[in-house]
Amino acid sequence: MLAIVGLGVWLAVTEPVAAQTSKPLTLKPANATHAEEFTYVTSLRELSDGRVLMTDGREQRFLILDFAKQTAEPIGRKGNGPNEYSMVFQLHPAGGDSSVMGDILLRRLLLLDGPRVVATVPPDHPALVATKGYVFGSDALGRILSFDLAEPPNGVSTTTLADSQIVLLVNRARAGVDSMARLRKAPTRREVQRDDKKVIRSSSNMVIGEFPSEEKAILFADGWLGIARLEPFRVDWRAADGKWVRGAALPVKRIPVDAREKSAHAGRRAAAQAQQGPLPRNMPPQPGLGEYPEFVPPFGISSVLVAGPAGLLIIKRHTSADYTASHYFVVDRAGKLVGELSLPANETIVGAGPKSLYIAVKDEDDVIRLRRHPW
Repeated sequence: MLAIVGLGVWLAVTEPVAAQTSKPLTLKPANATHAEEFTYVTSLRELSDGRVLMTDGREQRFLILDFAKQTAEPIGRKGNGPNEYSMVFQLHPAGGDSSVMGDILLRRLLLLDGPRVVATVPPDHPALVATKGYVFGSDALGRILSFDLAEPPNGVSTTTLADSQIVLLVNRARAGVDSMARLRKAPTRREVQRDDKKVIRSSSNMVIGEFPSEEKAILFADGWLGIARLEPFRVDWRAADGKWVRGAALPVKRIPVDAREKSAHAGRRAAAQAQQGPLPRNMPPQPGLGEYPEFVPPFGISSVLVAGPAGLLIIKRHTSADYTASHYFVVDRAGKLVGELSLPANETIVGAGPKSLYIAVKDEDDVIRLRRHPW
């Protein structure tokens, strides 16, 4: 078991913030757009021949896309049998054109060779027992990324800023478990109801307060582990050989949560609620409404880390009064800010290849299409 790096250990920076520079980045023109329509891109994985595996979580589609031929062919089929999936989830590279996808409902793992599902790892496999079936990444070294998710108590419980989550790397073959680091969790209220056999029958999870955020981790295919930290905002890396690269505080100006930010935040909330429609009558209000942090966090609780080209980490910035579009930080493996990339509000970075970046573009009818840009 490796030593766990605590929340406050890496506050020292390796160089002055002023020594780092940031510049606006501009994408090169797209070299391909796929005509297939989607409603939500859950994950995307580029293969060595340029074809793309992707999952649509809302439509529950699992496809292999060919941008040159403009084809979109289904992969596998839904079901509970071997090499079938109960629902699509995130795809993760596992070396070459191999991939893994967690089948969360059945607590098992699907192994893919290119666009073919070739094996199913059952829920009683030691690696899945160690992760409780939650797989959030994989690499070419045969490891999977997960988190030590403690079983919630029955009834109502809360987490605070003092609570943390342990990052785990689990060897798929021998189920060895290494604890990598602790991540700061967002304050959360959870309610769990179990039956007489202690089986969970209902569960609700709601973040507390405005501008929620929490620290995040991502495992790259080559075995590097990236961790996005909040205070100070920085990126720490663990190389494939186990050495840590402790990132300096990134040169990003902190945004105070003043009256202007609160007004903009209320407007975004109202617009989102109007789009979603009225809440169910029995749904309780979000706890901590009107409780604001001192500063807008650099990234939000729903911000997805993207493994970018050339080992870069791409982090979506938290929306604010001045950053209303899709804005991204790009950080290299020295923990330095390469630059910042701004896209229109209807465009989202959803994946990358060694030399490509994939953008999901939503039109006025909420139809999504994929566009590929050279990096």
